[in-house]
Amino acid sequence: MYCSSCGSLIRDGQSFCPNCGTPVQTAPQPAVQPVPQPAVQPVYYQSVPPMPAAVPEAPVKKSKGLAIAGFILGISAVAFCFIIFVNLVSIFEGLAGAILSILGLVKKNGKLKAMAVIGLILSVFALFVSGLMWATFWSDDAYDLFNSLFGWVY
Repeated sequence: MYCSSCGSLIRDGQSFCPNCGTPVQTAPQPAVQPVPQPAVQPVYYQSVPPMPAAVPEAPVKKSKGLAIAGFILGISAVAFCFIIFVNLVSIFEGLAGAILSILGLVKKNGKLKAMAVIGLILSVFALFVSGLMWATFWSDDAYDLFNSLFGWVY
């Protein structure tokens, strides 16, 4: 049986609703008749708005950051390549600068193409000097070559 006030289930033998406290009616409640369902569900149509005209794609902006970043890393790599043991940083900067400069050249930025080329040259130079300095620790010939090329620095 269900409460006539709140609709909660009332067990047989209870005289009050456990949810709202309404006294239970002793008269039998009418049985709920199921609502007949239509045999076929109605179909509703919605109007479809016309498709908008094709929107032209925005032109792709060419990134200037790669050429500039390669140039800056190339300068930084050259600055660190002559300092013993710190030139290990120069190796990583030189690699990153060379990669970014090459990517800057591939993007075909007309105004910054020269900056990307200079960044690539500086990065390769820093890699060469850093590699030569590290080779001087293991070879006397590399030490002599380094002194003949860059002896004026020290």
